[in-house]
Amino acid sequence: MRRTRAEEREKEAKKRKLLNELGESCLPYLTPKDASFHQLWKTKYSKLILKNSEKIPQDLHEEVQEAFFTLRKHVCFFRDLIRIKGRGFVTPVSRILIGNPGCTYKYLNTRLFTVPWPTEGYDIHYSNPEIALACKALSRLNDYLQRESLLGLQEQDLAETAGTQNSPFGDGDQDYATNVTETGAALQDQNLSPKSDSTVLKERTSYNLTLLNYMDPQKMPSLKLEPYFGMGRMAVSWHHDENLMERSTVAVYSYSSEGTSS
Repeated sequence: MRRTRAEEREKEAKKRKLLNELGESCLPYLTPKDASFHQLWKTKYSKLILKNSEKIPQDLHEEVQEAFFTLRKHVCFFRDLIRIKGRGFVTPVSRILIGNPGCTYKYLNTRLFTVPWPTEGYDIHYSNPEIALACKALSRLNDYLQRESLLGLQEQDLAETAGTQNSPFGDGDQDYATNVTETGAALQDQNLSPKSDSTVLKERTSYNLTLLNYMDPQKMPSLKLEPYFGMGRMAVSWHHDENLMERSTVAVYSYSSEGTSS
């Protein structure tokens, strides 16, 4: 739901008040290296699922990361012209939308159209076979994230049904995923309703596109400083996505290429 002007003004007033209270100081924040991070995660952000990179199949990593470099090599990332408060801006971050044929994504009055990944029943032609392979790799990543998201939501539901107060994911060194058949059996044991909660969860994890963002901070000297936590310069301000449906799920794959400015 789009915010009203009154809500926007209230939001800006709260931001100014917080920054005035902070003065020259910064808000504290935790990372997984901090001792209290996992306790805060379990008690305040139990719906967040984190998965370390080594828990993801290595061949999938290699395919996806090669796809990133391929799309960059063929100049498939573009900066968008957006409109904020009546003024036009070019985004510091470059993007490409890949997904099911015909899907779109809209933000800040700018609509992006998908570059389709290989889809059964569609005759899709690419300008270069390398781009076709890159789109196929992103489709495979999407399938993997759907499966893992579904497993995570199923475990959360099981924990809530059992009245468990702790996060079902254990500590940060443990993987949250369980065997698919074991999870299915557990769901049946819990006598879940036939509209099956399982069906609802599948709907919440039916991803149909992926938005790829790319930035090189070394090529962005004019970025603004992050105002609250002292995290340095930022390419994207703190925000929330207004287009998400209630209780929908978002999966994020993050990759940093160190030691390169290209």
